[in-house]
Amino acid sequence: MHDITERESSPMRSLERALHILSILEDSSCPISVTDLGRSSQLSKATVLRILSVLERYGLAEKRQGRYLLGAAVLPLAHAYVFGNDLIRVALPVLQELVQTSEETASLFVRMGFERVLVQRIEGLRPLRFSLPIGERLPLHVGAGKVLAAAMPEQELKQMLDELGEMRLVSGKPLARKELLAELDAIRRQGYTVSQGERMLGIVAVAAPVIDADGRTVAAVSLAGATERMTGGKIERLSIAVRDAARMISERYNGGSAGRKERIPNRR
Repeated sequence: MHDITERESSPMRSLERALHILSILEDSSCPISVTDLGRSSQLSKATVLRILSVLERYGLAEKRQGRYLLGAAVLPLAHAYVFGNDLIRVALPVLQELVQTSEETASLFVRMGFERVLVQRIEGLRPLRFSLPIGERLPLHVGAGKVLAAAMPEQELKQMLDELGEMRLVSGKPLARKELLAELDAIRRQGYTVSQGERMLGIVAVAAPVIDADGRTVAAVSLAGATERMTGGKIERLSIAVRDAARMISERYNGGSAGRKERIPNRR
């Protein structure tokens, strides 16, 4: 999502270049070479090395056998975000209660660009076959992400879909753009979504939006369980529980003054 032209014309170009390098390091699943960093960022090797030297000095990057990766200083930053964020703080007891009553795994996601990020997760009494770490990035066009996609401004949604191009579910089944847009319309009307094996086979997830005092969707609450446990009747009950949890988080986040709408507001 980095616009190189916009970055290079920015009055804060040096800062934007450094943040771009950090984002590349974050996206990389393994240590990355200066050459690859330069190629991904479209910066010269000399410029990349200068930026890396500053990031190393602040502990945000570290060098290992001639390659670079994120440094330990990013952990205190993440810790400060999780424990200082009001939304995460008020959501925690609500998610804990949701897990106790449902026995399934509850999560809280926020949108970052064209992805969603896991910011809180409470494992269910019946753990899933996989785990997600806090900070994990996931797509918006499948699963709980559709709640966040449904609230995106129309132009942003179009840009995201254009960049995605051909879409497929984890099963390999094609997901047509027209079909997805119809789903997003349905989510706006009913205020929640149910996804069955879209991102992970054998998993059913129910999700609803958390809405702030200005009517904006700021997060998605998700409850996920194994397909064999998620019968039609249970899904219906959980959809109510998830919407109630999302509404409660909204009210606590907004000081009890707003957030009472179930329906996702129209895109602006």
